[in-house]
Amino acid sequence: MHKGKNILLLSLAALFAVLFVFLFRNVHYNIKGHFEGLYLLHEREAGKYEFADHLFVGEGKSLIYGKDLPFSRDGLVGQLLSPHNDDRPHLHYEWSPRDGSGFVSQHFTNGTQLVTYFGRYLDDDAEVHGLFVGGGLPDTVARNQNYNMNNSGMTFGDGTKWYHIWCSVNEGIGPPNSENMLTPSKWRFLGSRVVQKSDTRVVITSSHAVTIGDVPLRIERRATFAAGESYFTLQIGITNTGTVPVSYEYNYGDEPWVGYYGTSLGDVGWVKDRVIDYEEVLDTNRYRYAGIADLGNPVIGERPIYSNLANFIEWFGDERPAAYIANREGYPPLPGQKIPLESTERFIGLEWARTLQPGETADIRLAIGMAPYDPRQGVPVKPPTSWK
Repeated sequence: MHKGKNILLLSLAALFAVLFVFLFRNVHYNIKGHFEGLYLLHEREAGKYEFADHLFVGEGKSLIYGKDLPFSRDGLVGQLLSPHNDDRPHLHYEWSPRDGSGFVSQHFTNGTQLVTYFGRYLDDDAEVHGLFVGGGLPDTVARNQNYNMNNSGMTFGDGTKWYHIWCSVNEGIGPPNSENMLTPSKWRFLGSRVVQKSDTRVVITSSHAVTIGDVPLRIERRATFAAGESYFTLQIGITNTGTVPVSYEYNYGDEPWVGYYGTSLGDVGWVKDRVIDYEEVLDTNRYRYAGIADLGNPVIGERPIYSNLANFIEWFGDERPAAYIANREGYPPLPGQKIPLESTERFIGLEWARTLQPGETADIRLAIGMAPYDPRQGVPVKPPTSWK
């Protein structure tokens, strides 16, 4: 699109904003430099409005009017949905360093795609900034329909439609055995940047700060993508920047709704040698990865009519978590219980408990992605992974 037309569109956006200031004095501006479109929303306070240049998952229900800007749509949605006939796998990314949000799209030679969105969703009605899996583009969010939301979080496109692989991550840090976890929107966002960028390798970092008790912690996150791989690696470094020791619990989990957004129907757990139909606490000395698969749970009468897609999360190094698969976040099964996976929120969770001395850093290393199902073995198969 010609530069003059872009300037005209931005001028119209400015005029639109001025008119709303005149008509509605209680207007909050949420301009982050995305310039994805013009969006007028009901703000969370009664009688107030918000004017934004972006639209995140969770805001669709508050949308009064939205207009995607054509030049932005070409740069974002067009890159995702246009056909690619390259003879080699390649990556495409869009990232806002100031806002800490965007996506990385993996394009495979067979025409399929695996897209991971970061920091494009609301957590407790507040925006998330940084390398937290979750969200989608305005074209997905504005329709506010579950079917459309298959293209959110981490999503797989087979050339005709999207399938949900991971949802918005359930992540948090807080004092041990506390219900008051600091979820991503409560972390102080310090900034982000793209460290490496090419069509074969993308590395992005984001920096954050939290306080547990009176002890400050700095958290560094680093996501690495390589062309042709159906996963990315995530490094989470937690440093005690205070002067006294601090104990904490760190949680990473998801009710991923594998297959179709909004429901866990058909979802079961899996590890390297079996499918998990019941709630279970996993032995992380024996298993180094686990996932959720959309296969159907025969224990509750679900027939094998589902997508057969699966995700996985793998943990590296010495920072081994406690892990469980259950019907509800934060409620791993007790010893002796045998409860089928049957809820609409079937969940996989990892928990790390640690005490850090002043200046000490804990290093959590994960691989997060999609795994193909092997009908001969009856379980998904984790793709070969390596630490980046």
